[in-house]
Amino acid sequence: MTMAITVANKTIRIATRRLTAVFEGPDLVELRSPQGKLLAGNSKKALPALTLRFTQGETTPLCVSPYHEVSVVKLGERVAHVHVADENGDACLRLTVDDEDRLVVEPSAHTIRRNLCAVVWTLPGIASDLKLVAPFYQGCRQDLNHPLVAGQHWEWPHRWEAGFVILQGVEGGFSVSSFDSHARPKAVSLGKDEQAHALSFHSEVHGPAHDSVAAGSLAWVLDTHDGGWQVPAGVYREWLHRTADAEGLRRRNPDWVGDIRLALQWAHNNLAVLDAVASVIAPEKVLIHQSGWRADPYDVNYPEYTAGSEGQAYLDKARAMGFRVMPHCNYFAIDPNHPAFARLTDFVARQFGTQRLLAWRWKDGRCPAPPQGFGTLANLRDEKLMYYLHAGASVWRRLLAERIAAAVARHRLTAVFVDQTLCTWNLDNALVENLSMVEGAVALTRELSELDGPLAVGGEGLNEMTMRYQSFAQAHLFNSHHHNCPHLAELDPVPVGDFLYGNLCKTMAYTNIDGDTPETRLRLDIHERLGALPSLQIRKPEQVLQPNDAVRRVLQRAQ
Repeated sequence: MTMAITVANKTIRIATRRLTAVFEGPDLVELRSPQGKLLAGNSKKALPALTLRFTQGETTPLCVSPYHEVSVVKLGERVAHVHVADENGDACLRLTVDDEDRLVVEPSAHTIRRNLCAVVWTLPGIASDLKLVAPFYQGCRQDLNHPLVAGQHWEWPHRWEAGFVILQGVEGGFSVSSFDSHARPKAVSLGKDEQAHALSFHSEVHGPAHDSVAAGSLAWVLDTHDGGWQVPAGVYREWLHRTADAEGLRRRNPDWVGDIRLALQWAHNNLAVLDAVASVIAPEKVLIHQSGWRADPYDVNYPEYTAGSEGQAYLDKARAMGFRVMPHCNYFAIDPNHPAFARLTDFVARQFGTQRLLAWRWKDGRCPAPPQGFGTLANLRDEKLMYYLHAGASVWRRLLAERIAAAVARHRLTAVFVDQTLCTWNLDNALVENLSMVEGAVALTRELSELDGPLAVGGEGLNEMTMRYQSFAQAHLFNSHHHNCPHLAELDPVPVGDFLYGNLCKTMAYTNIDGDTPETRLRLDIHERLGALPSLQIRKPEQVLQPNDAVRRVLQRAQ
């Protein structure tokens, strides 16, 4: 098929060897495969094609006002612009065909108003026989109207772990990808109710938004495919590995990483557990996440990393037996009672749009809002409270690396676990030293991996950014961090994350995985289907010496 963009009045027809698309102004009314199958589009224009998103969740659709105007300009055989002039703002949809004959949609917008957070482009009318395959919680395949996904908003890379979605049928489908090597903030949201078969792609701005009047500069690439979801995911993986230097990342992993067959989570210094585990599997094949190892209580007095007497005894025994141990650290948390806090307050992470200081506070089994005033803060000495620092600040990364390096040398560590590395939001203070939150997290992980050993680094959560320089990652289950969410049994997990970066960083189960109840057995099953290392949470030796059926299966898989 000869590739061409043709324009008639306000209708744009794009025909390539990979797809056919028809736009009426900014509205996609038809997307077809090369064989002519209708994949998406809605001639009724039930949803606005372009929406402006402001702070505090306010959204303003374009082209619904009677005063709007639409014009189309064809710039060549591969490029056309759709211009929208609306009383709420102006926008442009740049439509191009790339060298692979894929359709590239690049929305942009500007407005006289301030506080513009994103320009949103909506792809409507997705065929009902296509399922969503997406890198949400390491991978899922669901009907678009399923309650697990319908109406949900997925920010990158915290929840949307790689910048693409796939709409998959029996023999093929199509994909939308953002091949973005600049780590720009973005998101995808799903429709709901009668508009469930729609996806909206958010081109976001870095915070702060209070003076923001323009958004855009992200390209969404539409492509069709024959075969399974692995075909478009493989295209993305090839791009990701090339731009991230995957071969160089593989070479950095310590040699022993590939020997690990079992991961033990949240170890609590029970020496008898070590003996029990060693009786069923060689210690050299076991990785232990040791959470309660420090002299300080859990999540108190960060960034101090000195072993307590029980933690030291556990470390010594485990190392002598041949186990690999990852003591628990944190990548961005600091106790406000710590002497270093006063000189780091400028770098406390601030919530996008509200500028509230972000923190974790735990009191009487609850998580109250963290204080925003120094007077209250001074009176919370007896609470568990840790503020979150922007990892783009080199003063913080240097301090943390030095504290962890001292622990590595003091306790002869070969691995460390760095908690909360999945917390990589777009912030109001988004850029520090030209790094975003997620770029700062990657920089910190790289600096830790360069410590003597070389050091294997484990983290919490795994996405296309944090896969870099991490060897292991605890994976959360779909909206089920500690307890199962409604409908979790209906999840269709597909190992998208393992397909993308399993040869660079292996996932492990997170928590609540003892296998004693149907709920925890379901969690173990989902982790297995997602390609995670066999993982257990063992508190007493009887769990290993007299295992239930689920634990026995995990141990058998680990052999």
